[in-house]
Amino acid sequence: MQYFRRLTWFIARYMILICVLAGMLVCGFFMALNAANIYVVLNDGMEKRVDVILTRQQAEELNKYFHADFLIADEALEGALNGISAYADYNITGFDYELTIEKLWAWPWDTYANCTVVERVPSITGSVISSRRSEVSERIPRWQGGRYDITLVKVGGAWKIIGMQQKTILVEAEQTEEGLEQEILVP
Repeated sequence: MQYFRRLTWFIARYMILICVLAGMLVCGFFMALNAANIYVVLNDGMEKRVDVILTRQQAEELNKYFHADFLIADEALEGALNGISAYADYNITGFDYELTIEKLWAWPWDTYANCTVVERVPSITGSVISSRRSEVSERIPRWQGGRYDITLVKVGGAWKIIGMQQKTILVEAEQTEEGLEQEILVP
């Protein structure tokens, strides 16, 4: 009887250890899966948002990345689509986009995720619309990026950006003949 009890505890101890390790592996797998999905949504979605603000084209694609509540409340998108953006007088042909994800956390069982990102658009290329040449400057306005706290929500198995709060303003450097001047940070 004593040997049977020892054997039972030996098996139970290792079964508990195996279950805990398996649980940790499954939890880690789903955290990595969520992080990868969120990373793609953030990179593609934020770049598409800048593209729509600059070019005012293909705005319907934003529905893939952003929740409807966010799209209704985003003032930058509303200004661009209504023609009151700083870029409305320009025909933008290209831009460089950089998004750095500083912090990202999503539990496997949560439907919300929070992250901190830094968005930059170092260069914008294009020209003034011909009808506005005499009224506006040839220099395209610099992009006002910054550090954002972003909230995502899982809707129907897909992550979507539902909230974005700017913590720091980052105005891109001026392009001069000698190179780039320093960036301007505004808290």
